[in-house]
Amino acid sequence: MARVEEYIKLVVAAISRGDWPLQLPIHGSDKMMTWKAANQRRKCLLLFHLLAKSHALLRTNTTSTKRDIYYEDVSLWGNQPVLDSTVTQMTRLLNIPRRCLNIGATSKGLVAGSLNFLDGDGKLVDCQSPTGILIPNDVEKLSQFRSKAFHILLVEKDSTFQKLIDDKIESFIGECILITGKGYPDVNTRRFLRRLWDELQLPALALVDADPHGISILAVYRFGSQNLEDIEHLSTPQLRFIGLQPSDIEPLHIPDEAKLPLTQRDRSLIDSLTQRPSVTENLLLHEQLTVLRRLNCKVEIQGLTKIHPQFLSRTYLPAKIQSKSWI
Repeated sequence: MARVEEYIKLVVAAISRGDWPLQLPIHGSDKMMTWKAANQRRKCLLLFHLLAKSHALLRTNTTSTKRDIYYEDVSLWGNQPVLDSTVTQMTRLLNIPRRCLNIGATSKGLVAGSLNFLDGDGKLVDCQSPTGILIPNDVEKLSQFRSKAFHILLVEKDSTFQKLIDDKIESFIGECILITGKGYPDVNTRRFLRRLWDELQLPALALVDADPHGISILAVYRFGSQNLEDIEHLSTPQLRFIGLQPSDIEPLHIPDEAKLPLTQRDRSLIDSLTQRPSVTENLLLHEQLTVLRRLNCKVEIQGLTKIHPQFLSRTYLPAKIQSKSWI
């Protein structure tokens, strides 16, 4: 809270002096954050408003989601992305994770399988559900994680997540915990995965599409987002890529009707991924992108149903886990 108060005083002093352009020091560094364009004056006011909001949350020991803050004053923010960018700007300026400012995000991720824990109110949450349960917003307040699982299986898509539940995947690979962020993950899903790893120390395996976006989603979970500074708290470096690996496309003889040609957007994303240090330093992961480019096609996880409706659950995943064929 002291850091927030410090910056509130800096902003108030600058405004009272009529400083423009406005410069504020980024906490813990010798860099400055600068606002100089005329249309950035409103952004400064929004930042000040958000600093005051965070101070109030910290002072009263309460939390709020970005969505809640937005709907408290829709006319002020205009749209959700404006608030999101202001929150990101504030965390960069203060050099502190958003969770330490008592501002959370609304979860969209689901969890199912052999897991139970206590929520922030001390209530027992059992994840043995036929459709999965919503990952709580207050991930930091969860406690007493208990599980009989052998693996954590992170699934890119909700549809695959539901199919694995329907197929009773635990009958083929043993007790497991299933998680999905429904595509590119929100902060809570990423933080939940990291907490599971920290608490349970179970092998974490990622199941994504054999395409550039699938590998990009894997990278967000494993290495962190390029847009956030609190990577250490949100990334799970121990996460391994179990499938669908591009190098599996030819050996599995996946039918042509399950293959889609790479688009220009796909090729651009491959180029972007191969330039990231986290990927270039991982030769096996880099090789998967090279294979994608060479094959000039991509395959979604659902494409495995062209081999057999339950090929993923009965054959692919059990074989991968048994042979530890992950990256």
